[in-house]
Amino acid sequence: MPLMQKNGLSPWCISFTFANVPTVIHPSSWIVLLLLGSMVNGSGGTNLFQVILFAVAGMLCLLVHEYGHAFVCRALGGGKSVVHIGSMGGMTQSEYPPPTRLGHIAMVLAGPGASLLLGLTGGVALGLIMKNIGAGLIFSLLSPLTPDLLLSEPWMVVHVTAPLQDMLESGQMPPYVFYALLMLFSVCTWWSLFNLLPIFPLDGGQTLRLITRSNYLTARVGVTIAALLLVFFLVNLMFLLALMAAYFVYLNWQYLKSSRE
Repeated sequence: MPLMQKNGLSPWCISFTFANVPTVIHPSSWIVLLLLGSMVNGSGGTNLFQVILFAVAGMLCLLVHEYGHAFVCRALGGGKSVVHIGSMGGMTQSEYPPPTRLGHIAMVLAGPGASLLLGLTGGVALGLIMKNIGAGLIFSLLSPLTPDLLLSEPWMVVHVTAPLQDMLESGQMPPYVFYALLMLFSVCTWWSLFNLLPIFPLDGGQTLRLITRSNYLTARVGVTIAALLLVFFLVNLMFLLALMAAYFVYLNWQYLKSSRE
């Protein structure tokens, strides 16, 4: 079966080849990223500029993540790969994985490793502009959890927000540069950490399956973690993320039932 069939692709799909890796981006991925950007930015979600920057950072994160899988797969003796970006994230489909189990694990972990590295460049760049790399990284990491961080002055982040406010108000840092670096680091970091959760088919779940060689254990852990996430997102009224968690609960429940047969 060919890795990618051009027939049947939506005319709205973007398809191209990068470094000999065929890539398809479905339009639904942009819709989900824009919705997430509106939600994550909280009261600033009405700022179209910030939402678009979030979507662009998210797409870069997904592409780098999947290329990490594809390039390491090829380097370790695996088959040709195709990258798909859709509504539920990215997927790298390979003809066959690296021949060794250790190589297969390395291929799986290369995805979050690549996106974390991309995010780190954004956080370090922001820290260098602030002349405080640690402060830049802390602020970038916390900003998705507290979208109105710049407007508040809790005691633990005054030393981070005050220099930023001064630089933004004085024009030393253009707002578009600040938000671009902020989004790049925060999106890549949180997405990569989320992807490492032991939930199938996330990279963490696939790694757990490769290490334990147990589909049943992987599915059981995946159902539990996904269910806890679902409750957390519902309690915090994060309905889009709750929908995604519910989807993972369903997938892992089906995986658990099939592993018992």
